[in-house]
Amino acid sequence: MPIETRSVHLQLIQLCQQELGAGKWRAGDRFPSERELAARHGISRVTANKVIAKLVSEGWLELRKGIGCFVAERPTLFASLRRVESFTDFAREQGYEPSTQVLEFQRAHAAQERIRSALRVAPGDAVMFMRRLRLADGEPVILEDRWLPAALYPGLTEAKAQGSFYQLCRERFGLTVQREEAEIRAAIAPAWPGVNWPAPALRLEGLGFDAAGRPLWYQVLHYHGGRFTLSNAVDSAAAVPRLALRLGSRS
Repeated sequence: MPIETRSVHLQLIQLCQQELGAGKWRAGDRFPSERELAARHGISRVTANKVIAKLVSEGWLELRKGIGCFVAERPTLFASLRRVESFTDFAREQGYEPSTQVLEFQRAHAAQERIRSALRVAPGDAVMFMRRLRLADGEPVILEDRWLPAALYPGLTEAKAQGSFYQLCRERFGLTVQREEAEIRAAIAPAWPGVNWPAPALRLEGLGFDAAGRPLWYQVLHYHGGRFTLSNAVDSAAAVPRLALRLGSRS
């Protein structure tokens, strides 16, 4: 299918990155040749060559002399379970450029009773909801659902919900997350932009608290199963376990 002529090679680079990130090709698969790419998108072979060269230079593809280009093994992102850390921070530490897409934003959300109870929200008090897609180098890696006690976030808008929520809480609302509690299990990710369905995921569900133990949010995160490793270290002598694993009931 031909693409728009404006900035053709830049558009095609972005399209290929999205398709690679979504798993259209797996690591080790042969990538379309210069000739195939040109024919598929109605572009010149010179432009197709530029696209492939860029994907090779960015580590998406590896060139095997005399054979062709193949999809490279992408390093996984590591998220630590031992400390409170924002996606923005750990993505940048690992050499990725983080970004955010706000998919849904509601100032007054009909939250389930269990979520209202966990947030300790009084009857009649508003609960906000936002769904965000977190990306690393333009690739979707986390689908984030977050419920917020509206009273703690006066003036929060969709436009302000871009970027690091930890930083926003600290700088805009004077809220600092001190502790998080979460349960993690394997799951199938909900449909989300840029990810082939169905997709395996690590589902993290829990709460964030400030130093006084006040709930700041309730969240459900789906980590892209093919792009994330959750790391942890356990000391048998520690007074408080860092991580608990629990078998869930069969559905």
